[in-house]
Amino acid sequence: MSSGDLHADAGTRTGSGSELGSQKDSPTFPSPFEFHVRDPITLVELRMRKLSGMVRQKPRWWEKVHDNALVAKWRAEMVEYDRVARENAWEIETDWGSDEDEEDEGEDEDDEDDKEDQDNEDDEEDKDKDDKDDEEYDRYGPKSRRNALTDAQLDYIFAELKYVAGQRDERTGIYATTIPGVYQSASLVPAELKRALVEGVALLEDVPEDEKDWHPGSKRQVLDLLHPSLYCLRPGTTLILKADSEAGRVPGSDPLTSYPLADYLKDRDDFSDVENLGRTISRDFQWLPTVFDVSETGEVARKSYINNLHPIKHASLYTAITSILERFVPMFEKVLSDAASPSPKRVIDVDVLGWYSHLGPEPDYDDDDYQEWKSRRWPLIPDPPTFAPPTEEGRINVSLKGCSIRVIIKLANIILTPEKPTYPGGSWHIEGMENERIVATGIYYYASENITESRLAFRMQIGTDPECIDMEYQHDDNKGWRTAFGLSNEDSLNQELGHILAEEDTCVAFPNIHQHRVEPFELADRTRPGHRKILAFFLTDPYHAVQSTTMVPPQQREWYLDEMERIAALRRLPKELFDMIAEYALEGTITRAEAQADRERLMKERKNFVVQHNEDVFELGFSLCEH
Repeated sequence: MSSGDLHADAGTRTGSGSELGSQKDSPTFPSPFEFHVRDPITLVELRMRKLSGMVRQKPRWWEKVHDNALVAKWRAEMVEYDRVARENAWEIETDWGSDEDEEDEGEDEDDEDDKEDQDNEDDEEDKDKDDKDDEEYDRYGPKSRRNALTDAQLDYIFAELKYVAGQRDERTGIYATTIPGVYQSASLVPAELKRALVEGVALLEDVPEDEKDWHPGSKRQVLDLLHPSLYCLRPGTTLILKADSEAGRVPGSDPLTSYPLADYLKDRDDFSDVENLGRTISRDFQWLPTVFDVSETGEVARKSYINNLHPIKHASLYTAITSILERFVPMFEKVLSDAASPSPKRVIDVDVLGWYSHLGPEPDYDDDDYQEWKSRRWPLIPDPPTFAPPTEEGRINVSLKGCSIRVIIKLANIILTPEKPTYPGGSWHIEGMENERIVATGIYYYASENITESRLAFRMQIGTDPECIDMEYQHDDNKGWRTAFGLSNEDSLNQELGHILAEEDTCVAFPNIHQHRVEPFELADRTRPGHRKILAFFLTDPYHAVQSTTMVPPQQREWYLDEMERIAALRRLPKELFDMIAEYALEGTITRAEAQADRERLMKERKNFVVQHNEDVFELGFSLCEH
């Protein structure tokens, strides 16, 4: 695929009532459901990213990085921060002087009596050896991140910061975070639009207590105002509009038709190999996105209803959500462009064998030089090169202008009280399953009150292959891998990439290739309540259409009953006749209780999926066994 601007296409209507199709020669985005070859990131580089990220959280950092006096102050603060961090790490790391397995640990007490004399003879020799080990440990023994921050690393950090500051969009406030493919802005949504959102959401919040939808399992801490798991598409059960219903139909004919699972799967061009997709596809449920048109100049217009949001009662909220989505489009374009393009090189190239080239050949175990050689057996991680701006070679610039996009929408509040002052955090996950084909997520943190620092953390899967067969390492080099990457034998093949601060007014967009989780937080003042509120957009792959609300009419039975009861002529009908009409009109709808029962089954399925997905992709075991 050559670089250039690519436009998504909604495709054409095909199949039995579907709206599906895909654009040929479109870019592909990495799937979160597959293993991807990725080198691990050195802890030196992760430390650099963390320090750079701390700067990017400062007010108007993009201006301050050009102030040489302030940069000098920040550099000194980073050196001190690193010194304290290394000292604190040493306090809990006391067993890094040896790579030997503790083979004597499981021996019986009787065996120790037999060895007492020999042990006494060896005491003095052992003491000398321990002193030498401690000396060599101090010299060579930085575990993870224990080598001091260098001038070369600081130079790279601030050169990159100046580059990123120059790339920041002044109009939208969008800039790149230190997490690959993740962008954020604190000024994306203007104050008047935020007020419109808050006012619209208030109507969803201001309901009787027994109508509030507390997320199952959240212990009444997560209030779902708009959640895609309710009234979702259920292949084989949900009725859909006939394919020709928009073009017109014969008066009196039924516009709805059934949608068997076989047709559902057949209509998806990305499900051509269903058998091999296996557990990544749900045969029972799919979240329903809304279709939005993006004009050639970037304006967004809604083309179908938002699932679970009444289009008449909440018309003002529809307007606010659409306007906010319009402001997210440029950020989504950046995320998709990064995802479709080749991954950038690591700042520090991975060379797990070359990092030991200073050692020379390994002596025999019985040689006098063995312990000296072993005490120096630490990988020497090089400093980063001089920062150079990334090139455009091979880059794919994705534009959503002039196309239709499908977006799943969610509104949720985390509410803490003096009785329940702590939120325990969420689990590591990606969004959706293959059915939704979500490629990016956008979150607007529009309200936050009386809570401690809230973080959204990210992690990625690493490795050369699921069985680690092709990974380069020295046999049993546990110490080296911990030093270089923070990975030990039998650890899971993933690395945490850092976090963004989920502060009020922050907008963030990220690819669905990283797992993410909400970290724990609590009330700042435990004598009064607090909350954190979000609006989330889940963007489906714009080049592969998924079933949306253009083909599935609203399923909320109460919506139809409310409308029928407002029609005076229907109210005057005998009850028997009214019930006959209602039975016809309500075909394909379900009650709230039925929708909640479906949600319980959906959540159980997806909870099991997350566990299996972690085992298959994100939590594969790492083994330092012999090749």
